[in-house]
Amino acid sequence: MATSTTSATSGTGGVLSSLGVGSGIDINSLVTQLVTAEMQPDAARIARDTKQVGTQLTAVGQLKGALAAFQTSLNSLNAQSDFQVKSATPGDSKIFTASASSTAAPGTYKIEIGNLASAQQLRSTFAPVNGTATVGTGTLTLGLGTKTFAINLDDSHSSLNAVRDAINSATDNPGISATIINGTNSAQLVLTSSTTGAANKITVVASGGNGGLSALAYSAGDTSHYASLQEAKDSSITVAGVTVTNATNTVTTAIDGVTLNLLTTTAADTPVLLTVTNDTNTVVNRVQNFVSSYNALQGVIAKLGNYDSASQTGGPLLGDALLNGISSQIRHTLSNPVASGGSQYNTLASLGITTNKDGTLTLDATKLNTALTNNFNAVSAVFGATDGVASSLSKYVDKQLSSGSSIDARNQSLSTRQKQITDRQATIAARQAQITARYTAQFTAMDKALAQMQQTSSYLTQQFNTLAKITNSNNG
Repeated sequence: MATSTTSATSGTGGVLSSLGVGSGIDINSLVTQLVTAEMQPDAARIARDTKQVGTQLTAVGQLKGALAAFQTSLNSLNAQSDFQVKSATPGDSKIFTASASSTAAPGTYKIEIGNLASAQQLRSTFAPVNGTATVGTGTLTLGLGTKTFAINLDDSHSSLNAVRDAINSATDNPGISATIINGTNSAQLVLTSSTTGAANKITVVASGGNGGLSALAYSAGDTSHYASLQEAKDSSITVAGVTVTNATNTVTTAIDGVTLNLLTTTAADTPVLLTVTNDTNTVVNRVQNFVSSYNALQGVIAKLGNYDSASQTGGPLLGDALLNGISSQIRHTLSNPVASGGSQYNTLASLGITTNKDGTLTLDATKLNTALTNNFNAVSAVFGATDGVASSLSKYVDKQLSSGSSIDARNQSLSTRQKQITDRQATIAARQAQITARYTAQFTAMDKALAQMQQTSSYLTQQFNTLAKITNSNNG
């Protein structure tokens, strides 16, 4: 709107001024108030719809998140193989430790450890005054079991230190480390294998050059060039009267599904017991996690669909078919008998899991442990069989979290409504701009007309005042 600084003097000498208009009316404020009043119903609907859609989107997101968290607890119970958790307990964990996979069979085994696997270590009898002393030139081919590598030594690299460095820096070294032991008057090369087992013996062959490297050559049984600090040996154990040898101290083949970690030998004719059992503690913890996760889900469902009579307000999904349908299906699955569990243990209640008045679950761990002791397979069936509780719930929750589910359809519907609201906001904003422009033009035109009338009135007043002065002067 164009502004003006026009002022008019009235008959009383007063000055009429305003915010750029001859009428003295604040057009900007007036237009704003009129437009606000006219647009208020649309603005109220937009605000209401925006809040409603935002609240429901948040609520559906909370429901989906709670279902996803619940699904995590089902992952360790939704197949009967998940219950095949075994524990392996040694009679003396200072002798050996053990672990068991799901394939291990429960039982007790007597284990004797005759010797531990060891890696070979040799010390050269060649003992110059220090490591810088020349050994010789040529090629040393070192072997560890069936793997070999070669190092070449020339006149610039012919010392004992050079031999050590060349061994340790060889990129194809299969696992032989070299170090120099500096005695009072000598330096001796020590070779150590990183791999245990009788098959992993060290060999050293010298060839070419000036022949000095032959002092470092070694083959099995040679005592002229090296002293044996430790032999390459297999571990040897006896399980249930059967001898088992292994290249390492980690034995995986002696008992099906059991891994033994040997720590020391046993005294003669003094076996140590190993007990393999079903790991009921792990199962109970998984079931407790299931109960806790379900209770968390139930808390979210209750919050989204509750009604507070005191404040007379309801949750964002109160009476909503989506929430009610999911809640109903989950409750039905929880209480549904599992035929494959048998006659004694075929419901969660028979395992010590009961439903409270508020819809949450409570676990009686003592009752669950009794069921696991009496019929471990029946308990696994109640949860993990094809018709089991956890298996059925996992399939249902998976479906609800997948693309094309009722939750996904609701999210898409709400997102569409959000876009529609945004489009309506743009349309309303354009209409508001048009109304503002129309009112501004109308009031500006009115203001100009009033300004012109005021100017005319002022002019006529001046003329009449002048005429009156002339008349008074003539009469005087």
